[in-house]
Amino acid sequence: MKESGKNIILSICVPTYNRPRQFERMLIGLLPQLTEETEVVVRDDSTNAESKEIFDQLVTGKHINYQYFTGPKIGLDAASLFLLEKARGEFYWLFSDDDELLPGGVEAVVSLVKANPELNLIWANFDSDLPRGVAIQGRPSGFFKDGSEALEVLGTGIGLVSTQIMRRQNGLSGLDVARRHVVDFSFASTCAYLHVLSGKGKFYFLAGPYVLNHPTTIEEIKSETNKSGKIINDGFNVYGIHFYSIVKEFEDKFTRRAIRRILKTNFAALWRGMLVGWVGGWDTPSGKRWKMFKYYWSFPEFWIALPLFLLPLAANKVLYKMYKMLFSQRKFRLLQEY
Repeated sequence: MKESGKNIILSICVPTYNRPRQFERMLIGLLPQLTEETEVVVRDDSTNAESKEIFDQLVTGKHINYQYFTGPKIGLDAASLFLLEKARGEFYWLFSDDDELLPGGVEAVVSLVKANPELNLIWANFDSDLPRGVAIQGRPSGFFKDGSEALEVLGTGIGLVSTQIMRRQNGLSGLDVARRHVVDFSFASTCAYLHVLSGKGKFYFLAGPYVLNHPTTIEEIKSETNKSGKIINDGFNVYGIHFYSIVKEFEDKFTRRAIRRILKTNFAALWRGMLVGWVGGWDTPSGKRWKMFKYYWSFPEFWIALPLFLLPLAANKVLYKMYKMLFSQRKFRLLQEY
C-alpha cells in the first residue's frame, strides 16, 4: 500500500457487498492496467472476508497502489461518497463491482487527463452483455459543447456507476448536495457528477467502449423478488423518484430542454418496466399510479401510459402477449433480411 498520495492521477473506487465472484472478475480486468500513477480504493461492507481474501491474493507480489476499507453495510450511496473522500487521485472513477474494465481503459483516461489540464469530467461509453450492446453508437470521442449537451446525449446512461469519471476536488465541492440524496441504493454519486457537469471546465465523451456492463436482468429481479417476497431493486423508487429528485435539483443549471429530455426518457423506460412487472405477476402498480401522476403528469409519455394502467390486469396480459408476438415476428424478419 502506497502511503503517499503524491503523483496519483486516477483513483478507481469500488464499493462491494457480498459479491466475491463478480468482484474477482472485475479485479482480474482492472489490476493489470494499474500503474504508479493510479490506485484502486475499495469499500468492502461484506458480511464475510471472502472478497478481502480474493483481493489479497490478487495483489500479493505486485506493485499496486491501493486502499482497502471494511465496515458495516452503509449502502451504495454512502459508500460512493466515502470513497470520494478517501481517494488520493486527481480524478475519481467510481466502478461497480460487477462490471468489467476492458483493456486500455486506464491508459485512455490517464492520457486524456494529462493532455487536457482543463478537463473536469469524462463519461466512459460502455458495452453490455445484453442484446442492446454499446450504449452510444456512432459518436466519436471528443468534448461536449457544454453540460446541457452532455445531459441530452447521455440521457439516463449518465447514472451508470462505472461510466462516471470526475475531477475529485470538484466532486468534493458537491458533497453537501450529494449527501441530501443518500438513500441506500440510488444516485448520490450521480448528484456529485451533475454538480461537476454544471460547473466550469471541459467535459469529454470517451467512445471506447472501455466498460463492460453486466446489468441485473428482469428474470434475476423477478426470481429474487419471488424468493424473498420483497421487491428487489425497486425501479420505480430508484429511478422514478430518486433519480427524478436529483435531476430536478439541478434544473436551473442546465437548459430546460436537456432536463425535460432526460426525465422523459427516464419515464418512458420506467412505465414500461412497471407494466412488465405487473403483467409478470412479480410487482404491482398499486399506489405507484398516484406517484406517477404526481411526478410525471406534465410529460406526454404519462398520457400514453395512463390508459394502460387504468385497464384491468387481464386486458394488459392480452395486450402484452400480442406485443411480444409481434416483436418476435419482427425480430425474426430482421434476422432473415440480415
